[in-house]
Amino acid sequence: MANRGEIACRIIRTCRELDIPTVAVYSDSDRGGMHVRLAIGSHPIGPTPSRESYLRVDKLIEVCKKTGADAVHPGYGFISEDAEAARKIIDAGLTWIGPSPDVLETLADKTKARAIAIKAGAMVLPAIHEIMEDEDLVRMADSIGYPVMVKPVMGRDGKGLRLAKSPSELRRALPRVKGDAIFSFWDERVYIEKAPVHPRHVEVQVAGDHHGNYVHFWEREGSVQRRFQQVAEEAPSPFVTPEIRKAMGETAVAIARAAGFVGVGTVEFLMDREKNFYFLEMTCRIQGGSAVTEWITGQDLIYWQILIAQGKELPLKQEEIPLWGHAVQCRINAEDPNRDFAPSSGLINYLRTPAGHNLRDDNGVYYGWEMSPFYAPLISKLSTWGPNRTAALQRMHAALSEYRIGGIPNNVAFHKALLEYKPFLQGELHTGMLDHAWWKQRGIGPNLKFAVAAALYDELEKEERRAQQPMVRTGGEPRESGAWKLPARFNRF
Repeated sequence: MANRGEIACRIIRTCRELDIPTVAVYSDSDRGGMHVRLAIGSHPIGPTPSRESYLRVDKLIEVCKKTGADAVHPGYGFISEDAEAARKIIDAGLTWIGPSPDVLETLADKTKARAIAIKAGAMVLPAIHEIMEDEDLVRMADSIGYPVMVKPVMGRDGKGLRLAKSPSELRRALPRVKGDAIFSFWDERVYIEKAPVHPRHVEVQVAGDHHGNYVHFWEREGSVQRRFQQVAEEAPSPFVTPEIRKAMGETAVAIARAAGFVGVGTVEFLMDREKNFYFLEMTCRIQGGSAVTEWITGQDLIYWQILIAQGKELPLKQEEIPLWGHAVQCRINAEDPNRDFAPSSGLINYLRTPAGHNLRDDNGVYYGWEMSPFYAPLISKLSTWGPNRTAALQRMHAALSEYRIGGIPNNVAFHKALLEYKPFLQGELHTGMLDHAWWKQRGIGPNLKFAVAAALYDELEKEERRAQQPMVRTGGEPRESGAWKLPARFNRF
């Protein structure tokens, strides 16, 4: 696994079911990580900053050669959509579990992806993507009308996006987006696109194999966002009718086929109030919201990714993919909703996760784990299923009431407030619903008694440690490199 945390643990669990041994890599601060503990073997890959560890393709290839691993799963983030990284891994004789480098390169360019979507028959929002001076862009923006979204051409994961509601805001936004684009994607090109008022973010999971077979897994909605990144998802969307669902799924498959996409990915759309859906982008990796899709279809998408990478045909045809009930997911993050969702870090000094019927908690942390400021602040992805939306929401609310995290600010109470928020309960979602901090009026700060108890417990534990010999609680040393190699019988690719 060329990744860490929750997604690396998720991949390991599926590989265990398939009797495929796994090798974890870890940076200095991830030495005691959950994914390191779960994998068959583990190898250090460099210092904590990702540019010196998880983004070092040469080190990943070196680990594969040392252990006999014959495939690389990138998860999401890091190198998962890096065409050059995929190309180097394939050239090293390894199997890349994802779409081809050429497809990654094409779909990473949002203007090329738009052209493919148009060719496939999808609707797109009006945009200006010609390269020109900032003032020329400002003048031309009047032709598509405000508000507009300024986007990096090579952008992904909501990074660098800025909304402009007037020419003056657009003038300020352009240099900032270019700066973000250079820092994150090494490419300063930007384009502007018409921004619908209060759109919904609806995406369709798709899969395609090397034999020309394509399917979709219905839709999920991720309209609850902060900084254009999703914090809660559900499937199916409460806004989508059966007729739109069919049309949206067929459109997503047409786009994937036109792009020559092979693997598991997501076609993302924006929907306006009139239920028109417009192509936004195609994500060429497993998505953070995949759990809700797996709930309603009964499928393991990591399993699908591995089968496709092995050259096998898709296990199901479109008419065989079910749509069962409703699922909801809340991303439990180490962040403070009352401080504009500012990320936090520190030691988890208390942890009690919920349990129960039709509940799933995908995580990569444990009691005593130190949340690093160098990585995304994800603690876990909590999801629930029910025969209908009401049942799924009720189950999620009950699960959140059980969740307890001590030592770091987190958004558990925010999610509970979200599930009590009337517009959300009525399915009135849009991507700007967190622009106004309505949850601050609900007093979602941490429970005072629990916060005091957790702090006292932490202090007592520190006193006990000081009274004894210094010890490092890592839960066991990871298995180091060099002493072992994967048996040849385990090579599956």
